[in-house]
Amino acid sequence: MAKRRLKKIAGWLHLWIGLITGLVVVFVSLTGCVYVFNEEIFNSIHKNIVYVQKTGPARPVSELLVNARKAVGKDKELSNVNISSDNKSYVFSGFKINDRKKINLSYFSQFEYLDEVYVNQYTGKVLGVMDMRYEFFNVVEQLHRQLLLVKPIGSPLVGVCILAYLMMLITGFILWLPKNYRQFKKSIAVKWNAKWKRVNYDLHNSLGFYVLPIAMLIAITGLVWSFKWWETGIYRMLGDKGKAGFSRTLPTINTADTSLNKIDIIHYRLLKKLGHNWTKIGIGIPTKKTKVSMSFVQIASNDGWRGVSYYFYDGRTGDFIDELPHDKKTLGMKWRNSNLELHTGRLYGLWSQLLAFFASLISASLPISGFLIWWGKRNKSKKGKGIAAKSVALPSLFYLKRRS
Repeated sequence: MAKRRLKKIAGWLHLWIGLITGLVVVFVSLTGCVYVFNEEIFNSIHKNIVYVQKTGPARPVSELLVNARKAVGKDKELSNVNISSDNKSYVFSGFKINDRKKINLSYFSQFEYLDEVYVNQYTGKVLGVMDMRYEFFNVVEQLHRQLLLVKPIGSPLVGVCILAYLMMLITGFILWLPKNYRQFKKSIAVKWNAKWKRVNYDLHNSLGFYVLPIAMLIAITGLVWSFKWWETGIYRMLGDKGKAGFSRTLPTINTADTSLNKIDIIHYRLLKKLGHNWTKIGIGIPTKKTKVSMSFVQIASNDGWRGVSYYFYDGRTGDFIDELPHDKKTLGMKWRNSNLELHTGRLYGLWSQLLAFFASLISASLPISGFLIWWGKRNKSKKGKGIAAKSVALPSLFYLKRRS
């Protein structure tokens, strides 16, 4: 009796949550499919600015920075440079949030500029400047995260729908649970030679079961960008206090000192410290406002997490201040640095990306197949009522004819 009642409640929740949020889930899942291979596709399409041929030693970062600044104009500030260990160009980036008065409901109104500059480190030539506000994969990402709305509106809206999707996955599993082994065999297979309604029902049941753990992982990691309390909850579950672990008490720097951009010294000291054990370096470009340079270094890791270490330098002198190496990070820190790669499947390479891709594709199909099941039952019940009404009316009509 209790099991029957639980399934009845689960069925009601599964139906109405699906009908209310299904369209957003389809949209978010499909954009997630596209985004899984964003780096590979972007690099292939823009290979003329992404890849370079080594023609000698790399030029100083400060010289490349001057060229990048000329390319974007003096009114724009560049705040970071990403350096790869392979044959890729240096990428300088910068952004500026728009004034509140200029921001409306659209995502595009949030930034005054959001630029990336690709520079050949061997020749110093600027290969291209890209306005990332309108770059295809960035638009896909913002559709995925906030439906191209401003973050305070779009992000919670997507988050609520994904929370609802988690509930659908749980209630769907409760509805799926078979009574015996014979029913279990039927519930994980598709009867392809049946009518399309049965095939659709079997696909909804079996694919929902197979995709359940991956879909839940994708949903759980995705909610981190929608709700601060969700992120904090995962930190605490992993025995961590949160992002405070990444912060450092840094020395006060004399604001009168304007001798900035010891970026070449910072770069040189990082390379000396790391040797060949790195795949990517990101250096924060010191400015008059932020005179401490924080650098991240991506390294090969053997613990299953994305290997990222952090280094802090004095922007005036290039002197080392502090570090947070990957092997010294807490479990919560390692998770947070790996969350995006877990979400997209990139963490373990091609096979996990393919899993994420197909899981997202199936997730997009579930609300559609579920809606078709509901629509079919709805029409069937309407027809049933019509037939019942006719069966009551016909004897009455027959009786009247007999009386006349």
